Amino acid sequence: MLFVGQAAHSLDPKGRVVLPAAHRAAMSERGYIASVDGCIALWPEVEFEKVVASWNEDVDAGRLSKLAYRQLMRHVSAVRLDSAGRVTLPRDLLDGLGFETQVVIIGVRTRIEIWPEAAFQQVFDSEEAQQGLAEEMAAVRL
Repeated sequence: MLFVGQAAHSLDPKGRVVLPAAHRAAMSERGYIASVDGCIALWPEVEFEKVVASWNEDVDAGRLSKLAYRQLMRHVSAVRLDSAGRVTLPRDLLDGLGFETQVVIIGVRTRIEIWPEAAFQQVFDSEEAQQGLAEEMAAVRL
């Protein structure tokens, strides 16, 4: 499962957003969301199970405390796509991350990220970000 690409969408008054068709197909029915790095991350169930397995290994190996594990898990929510391909985002996450009406959805390998438009522009479109990105991209092997 590989999520890629970018799309602009809007939130409806109930906090729902339509996922791009390509992303919907891979989401099946249920996913898991959490706040990550200033956005809302959405994993399909099978991919989130891998994330949790990794966290469990980290707890067992002592790299992650049980308290940190609980902190991670308590902020995760299960979500379902409705018949229109929409996912309802929790109001507390929307408010806490400064979501308004416009969002940017990007595919990031095994998850989908939903960004408030203003935060997305600040992170990805600033002159400083563009300069640093240009340097890193020059080193990427394609």
